[in-house]
Amino acid sequence: MQVCDGMKSLRIAVVTAILTIILVPAFVACAAQANPPAAASSTPVQLQSYTAPDQSASAGVPQGWKVTDAVGGAILMSGPQGQSITVGNVFVAHDGSFQLGQKGPGGAFLTMPSSAKLTDKLVMILQQIAALNGKPVPQVKFLYAAPLQMQAAMGQCGMFVIDATGNTNPGKGMGIFCSLPDDSAQFFKSVLMMGTAPSAIAVQTAPAVEAVFKSYTVPPVWLQKMFSPYTTPASATPPGVSAYGLKSTLISNAIQQHGIDVGFTCADANILGESNRDTPRECGGLAPNP
Repeated sequence: MQVCDGMKSLRIAVVTAILTIILVPAFVACAAQANPPAAASSTPVQLQSYTAPDQSASAGVPQGWKVTDAVGGAILMSGPQGQSITVGNVFVAHDGSFQLGQKGPGGAFLTMPSSAKLTDKLVMILQQIAALNGKPVPQVKFLYAAPLQMQAAMGQCGMFVIDATGNTNPGKGMGIFCSLPDDSAQFFKSVLMMGTAPSAIAVQTAPAVEAVFKSYTVPPVWLQKMFSPYTTPASATPPGVSAYGLKSTLISNAIQQHGIDVGFTCADANILGESNRDTPRECGGLAPNP
C-alpha cells in the first residue's frame, strides 16, 4: 500500500531532535484501514509554519487548524472537525499512588507510581487531563503498543495507537510516549506527542498528524530544559554544561536508532499481519531476531 511504502521510505529521514522521529501515523493508517483513501496517501498536507512565542518550538499547522497553546517546547493545535495534535507536551509527576483529579505536591501535574507500566502511565495522564478539565474520564483501549527498548537509566519510551471511549467525543489517538527516571526528590517527567480524531475521520486525519510530527523542531537549549530533572541536582554544574544534557542526547540517539532498526520492523510485523511464527522475538513473536 502507498502509505506503508511511504513510511518505509521515510525511515532514513530521521532527524536528531528528540521525539521528532514520529512516523507512527504512516503505519497507523495502514492498521486503521486496509485501503486508505487515495487522497490521504497522495495529496501533500499543506502546513503553515508556526513558532511558539517563547521561541521554544516550531511546527507546521495544517490549513483550517489553529494553535490553542504553545509554551515550553509544547505546541497544541485543534482541527475543524474535533481533531487535535499535541507535540512536546511535558507532564511532571510525583511518585506515589494515583489520585484522579488531584495534583501532586510541588507543582506536579499528578501523582502516579513511577514503577507503573508505560501504557498505564499514559492512561493515567489522559484521565487526569480530562478530570482537571471537568470532562468525563475516558476509557482507553490499546490497539497497538510497541516499546522502544532503551537502558533503564534512560527511562521508557513506546509507540501506541489507542481507542478512547466513555467521553463525549470518542475517538482514536496515536503517537509516542516517554517516561523519564525519578529525580532525587521522586519527581519524574513524561513527554507526549499525540494526534487524536473522532473515529469516523481518524484515517483521513493521519496524514496531517504525520506531517505535523515531522515538522516539529525544538532548539537544543529548550530540548535540554524539557528533559532535565524537575528537581535541580545538589551538585554544582560547570557553566554551559548540563548534568542531563548527555542523557538527553543518549535518549535521542537510542530512540532514533531503535526506531529505525526495530520499531518499524515490529510495526510491519504486527500491523501488516505477519504470522506469530514469522514475527521476531523482539516484536513479541517466535522467530529469531534479525
